[in-house]
Formats: sequence, C-alpha cells, structure tokens
Amino acid sequence: MAKERRAKQTDFTSGPIIKPLLLFSIPLVLGDLFNALYNVVDTIVVGQYVGAGALAAVGCCFAITMVCVSVFAGFGMGSGILTAQMVGAKREDQLTATVNTAYIGGFIVGTAMIVVGEITAVPLLRLLKTPESIMGMATQYLRIFLLGCTGQLFYYMGSSMLRGMGDSKWPTYALVFCAVLNIILDLIFVVAFHWDCAGVAAATVISQLISGIAVLIRVYKGGYGIKLTKENFRIDPQILKMILRIGIPGSLNMLVTTAGMLVIQRFANSFGETLVAANSIIQKIDSFAMLPIMSLCTALTTFVGQNLGAGENERCDEGMKKITVIVVLLGLIIGVAGFFVGGLFCRIFVKDISVISVGREAIRILAFFYAPYALGMSLSYTIEGAGATKPVMIISIINILVRVAMCYLLAIRTGHWQGMFWATAVTFVVNMIIYLLYTWKGNWKKYVQVQREEEAPAEEPAF
Repeated sequence: MAKERRAKQTDFTSGPIIKPLLLFSIPLVLGDLFNALYNVVDTIVVGQYVGAGALAAVGCCFAITMVCVSVFAGFGMGSGILTAQMVGAKREDQLTATVNTAYIGGFIVGTAMIVVGEITAVPLLRLLKTPESIMGMATQYLRIFLLGCTGQLFYYMGSSMLRGMGDSKWPTYALVFCAVLNIILDLIFVVAFHWDCAGVAAATVISQLISGIAVLIRVYKGGYGIKLTKENFRIDPQILKMILRIGIPGSLNMLVTTAGMLVIQRFANSFGETLVAANSIIQKIDSFAMLPIMSLCTALTTFVGQNLGAGENERCDEGMKKITVIVVLLGLIIGVAGFFVGGLFCRIFVKDISVISVGREAIRILAFFYAPYALGMSLSYTIEGAGATKPVMIISIINILVRVAMCYLLAIRTGHWQGMFWATAVTFVVNMIIYLLYTWKGNWKKYVQVQREEEAPAEEPAF
C-alpha cells in the first residue's frame, strides 16, 4: 500500500521562534490583503458607479453583517484553537473527530442564521434609524448577504483548523482565488448589469460559498490525516463541549461588541449621510492598514495554542513578547502614514468632497492611537490561543461600554461628529491597559483544553 502523502505543516513547539512565525504569517498577510482588497473593491464599485447613497446603504449594514461574522469567528475560533492544542499535545487520533464535529455543528448553525436573518433584516435596519432614502438599497443588500452564512461559516472553520494544524498557505490560496472571482463578479453585476447594491452582495455570497467549499475539500483531502467515513462522521459530545467552551465566549464577545457597534452606528446615522459614508470608508482603510498586525497576531494564536498544548509555557511567553514588540512598531508606522496620506486614500473610494474632508479629519484623530490598539490586539490574541476566550469576552464588554459612553458624551451630547472618533481613541488606550494588567496578573494559561498525556488539563478557572 502506498504511503499517504502528508501536507507540509509548521510545528511551533521547537526550534527558532521569530522566523517560523514570520514565514507562517506571510500567507496570512497575502490572504488578508486580498480579503481587504475585495471588500475595498465592493466599496469603490458602489461609491464610483452607484453613488454616495448606495455607499451609505452598505455602511448601514456593516454592524449587522458583523453580527454574522461574530458567530462565524467564534465557531471558527473554537475549532481552530482546539485543533492547535491537539497538534501540540500530539493527539492526532482526535483531529478527525474535531473536524467532523465542527462541520456538522457549523451546518446547523449556518442554516439557522439564514432563516433568522431573513426574518429580522428589515426590523434591524429600522431599529438603526436607517434613512428612508437608502432603506430599499440597504434591505436588498442585507438580505442577499445573509444567504451566504453557511458558506462563510465553513470557510472560517476550515481555515482556522488548517492554521491550527500548521498550514497557513492553503487557506490563502482559496481566498485569493475567491477574492479575484469577487472582483470580477462585482464588475459584471454592478458595472455591466447595473444591479447596484444587489450586485455587490451577490458577488460576495458566491465568492464566499466557493471559498467555503474549497477549504472543506482541502481539510479532508489535503493529507492532514483527517478520515471521513460513515462511522466517524458524527458529533463527538466531548469535543463539541470543548469547541463551545472556547467558541461561545468568543462569539458572545463579538456579539456584545457588535451590539455596541449597532448603538454607535445609530449615533453615526444621526449625523447624516456624509458621516455614514465617511465612516464606511474609514472602516475599509482600517481593515487594509492593519493587515500585517492582524496576520502576525493570528499566527501568534496558533503558536500559543501549540506550545501550551505541548506544555512549553516559557517558549509561549518568549514568542508573545517578541511578536508584541513587532506589532507595536507596525502600529506606530501605520499611524504616521495615516496622518499624512489618509485623505488621499479617501479619494480612492468616493468623489464627494465633503465625505473626503470628514474622512481625512477622522483618520488624523485616530492616527497616533494605532500603537496602543496593536499592543492590546497582540495580548488578546495571545490569551485566546490558550482558549481563554471568557476573559477576552469580559474585557471586550468593558471596552464597548466605555466606547458607547464616550461616543454619547463626546459626540451626541456635544453635537460634534469628531467626538465619535475621539471616543474610539480613548477606547484603544483603555483596552491596552486592561490587557496589560490581565496578561501580567491573570491565570489565562490555565484555560488550555488539551495537553500531552503526561500533563492533565487544568479545570477552568473563574477568570
């Protein structure tokens, strides 16, 4: 019998630290770059070929779509972190059960999200006080977007598990292909067919579905030792419990944060269409600028998961410190660049001078707060790698409450839209301080779910 071909995987539990982490993060940067690119293309196509009203309509849907993304990310986080810890603990026999359990559960959750989302789309948009002038376009965009929930959930889970197994390349290949497809479909549906917001949403749904299917096939057929048979394709209750123990706080974290974002979006909507459009552009610029930091932090999560699973606590600390220094330096560079050329980036998205002016001023307010934001992000991804998503959830709830309160005090009470962005800056600093204190004093390493056989996993701590 021919020997089974094994995929090339990164083992973070031995050898150098920085070089493997940087090499692992390069495909993540490329994947995130294309992901941001096709999100940016959505915005450019709408802004340039449909108008500021359509751009505002898509922006109004952003917070709602983030509710969906929070569920995707939470379920993917639980699956990916558990996979990384199993790899570090050398429990290859349980990887198949983890994958099968994740996909069956993901299909159930994704289908439920489609049904619930279609029913609640219009009420949610009205709750956000979406202007009547763009209500039709926003509804159309949101309802089509929701049809892609299962496909996107499959991509999040599959790519997270592949990264947990030490493969950052193949999720990137699938994402790059689908990003290119998304751009092509954008141009066909919006520019050629004049489908407006519906065309952008349809392009996104089709691309995400293909991405999800491609990653699913790779997980089972890529040489990772995952076996698919009628007998083992079932939910393992114990593994599902571990996935949910990590994933539910992660989802709740993002859901609570998104709920706060809905409130903040409502505050922004009260300042009119210009600010809504400018805020949508800033969100796109932020997602693009933060790519290197996000990719390094994602790699750090896998590094931490594998090393804590292997019982290599000191190695975990060393990697965390080194990557944190790098991401803070990147945050400083991004802030300086944003301060001087932020207005030029705004011009790429829209021709409206008033929108560009608001965007430029907002970016300058945020520019020098990206370094503390990067530091807080690095620490949060570190403790998530241990499976400590519960403390992350608690800290995030505190931060979103601070941000909502600051938005109300600095923007709504004063009547100045600039207060929206000063509130964000304050939250970046608060977030950094809390994570520094918890990483220093907290017991986050005790949340690890899987360890090598000779080391019994600890009971879940209170915090």
